[in-house]
This record gives sequence, structure tokens and C-alpha cells, in this order.
Amino acid sequence: MNKKELQRQESNKRILDAAMIEFSKNNYQVATLTDIAVRADVSKGLVTLRFGSKAGLFLELVKLVCEKELVFPNNPIKSFNDAVLDVVAYSKYLAKEKLNVAKFLYRFFVCYEYIPEDSRETLKEHIKGLKAVKYFESEAKAGKLNKRFDVFGSLNLFMTNCLSLSISTINAGVDFIPDKDYLVMLPLILEPKKKGK
Repeated sequence: MNKKELQRQESNKRILDAAMIEFSKNNYQVATLTDIAVRADVSKGLVTLRFGSKAGLFLELVKLVCEKELVFPNNPIKSFNDAVLDVVAYSKYLAKEKLNVAKFLYRFFVCYEYIPEDSRETLKEHIKGLKAVKYFESEAKAGKLNKRFDVFGSLNLFMTNCLSLSISTINAGVDFIPDKDYLVMLPLILEPKKKGK
């Protein structure tokens, strides 16, 4: 690989790293290419040349996160409860080991409707391939998930809340609460029980 190509790769990495920080600190609508360029120590023109637009840069970042970061723990999953605990473990891992990724995903899910469509679809397709999703699907088919959400929506809502709690724990500098205590958030996605049952 020649020197020019190495410089190109290095500047692309700086841009993507800067974008991760900016998009983890600010919503998609608020983050700007100018701020990303300043953080990456490159010109805004170079960012535009390499990625086309803020939406193009964001899509590249989502692809990177899907390929390298959005990998749930490799625990055996045999039940919905296992799938839920997998999400909890993943949120704790991200908050502890990759805080900017945790914040990026949290902002992504919270601002989902404002994120460019192609980025939403890329993340959605990746998440559909996770082992935990089939257990969310089986609960939905059994009528146990809240009918206001599809399977993806249910998983997103639970994951968003787990990320929020895990990030808050890290920011506060305290120990994580036990996994079972995260389950207090499950009623948000479960079908409400009928009164008298």
C-alpha cells in the first residue's frame, strides 16, 4: 500500500472516529459536518469529498457499528429470558468498554424517526440477524409482546432503556445493578395483563 493510500485511510479513520464522538454527544439533527471536521482536524470539504453528505457519513458509521460493534454476547440462548439477559449484558459491556458506541446507539434509538432511512434500514437488517431477535419474535407470535410495537420496536425500546441505565451507571461511577434488576423495564414491552388475572 502506498503512502497516499495510507494517508487516505488514516484521515477516513479520524473522520469516522470524530463522527462517532459527535453523533454520540449530539442528536443527528444537531451534529454538523463542520464540528466533525474540526474534531478530525481535516477540512469540511474533505469530509464531503469522502462521504458526500452528513447522511452519507452517518450511514458509513452505522455500517461500521453493525460490522464491528453490534455483536451481542455469544451466550447460548434457549428462551426469551435468555434473550433479554443477552441485551442487558450487551448494554453493560458497551457502557463499560465502548462508551461512545453505547451513547451512539442510544441516541440512534431515541431519535430513530429523525435518522436517515437508509441508516435505519441498515441497522434494522443487522439486528434482525441477532440470535436474541428470534426469541422476541416467538414472544410476539404468542401474543406476549405489547401490540403497539413490532419485534424490532420491542427490542429497540428494551435495549434503549438498558443502554440508558448502563450509561448512567458508568457516568455516575457506581457499580452496575444486578441483571435481574434491569428486568423491571420489561413491562414496557410486554402485553399488559388484563385486570382480574
